[in-house]
Amino acid sequence: MRASGWRWFSGAVRGLGLGLGLGLGACVVDLPDDGPPPSACDDVRCSDNGYCRDGACYCSAGFLGNAYAQHGCQSMNPGSGCTTTCGLNAYCDAGACVCEQGFLAVCGTGDCLALRQLCDGIPDCANGNDEAAQTCAQQKVQQWTLVDDCDDDLDVRWRLWSRDRDWAWPGPEETFVSDGVGLPSHEEIECLQGELVCVGAAAGGLSWGVGLDGRGQCEACCFDCTEEPVDLGAFGCE
Repeated sequence: MRASGWRWFSGAVRGLGLGLGLGLGACVVDLPDDGPPPSACDDVRCSDNGYCRDGACYCSAGFLGNAYAQHGCQSMNPGSGCTTTCGLNAYCDAGACVCEQGFLAVCGTGDCLALRQLCDGIPDCANGNDEAAQTCAQQKVQQWTLVDDCDDDLDVRWRLWSRDRDWAWPGPEETFVSDGVGLPSHEEIECLQGELVCVGAAAGGLSWGVGLDGRGQCEACCFDCTEEPVDLGAFGCE
């Protein structure tokens, strides 16, 4: 029988021949099992590809970056990362810099700003873009899709350009990259309601839309920013 943290033994002491004169039963106190002492890393959350030691975060071998950001530790292997260093609250994904969840690239510097800092009456960007009227207009999330239909062993690199402001997705130095021949590549952007967005793409010597530099002309390659998805179709070799 077990009650209130005590263990009861019937005749256990007598059986040991200790002659303690405790009668038919004896009791001992159950000492609490506190388990291992708390670790300095118990409440520390480190980056993917990172680890905690003595309460501090570090990137694992072969990775480098901000060990406290979720995607802060990036691979050092050639060809696996971005061609440029990603800014604050951003990380490299499939060769392009993208913002951490809950952040937005609005300053034009490559840094990502927390959504709660947008349009709060306090300029957080050096150029004040986070409080600009065009930024504080109603924003939409729009999905764009294309298919690399040219079997030339080259990925299609592509950007989206705003015709109403100096803006590009994923950025003027980064590009989206197709997922393989015949496979649809999906990308989501946050754009301003009604602004005109144009696609530019290239692979080797081939170019589509307004080009990767956004300077070309192609009315059929431009769409209004809404919540309706844009399907660009197949990009062939011709």
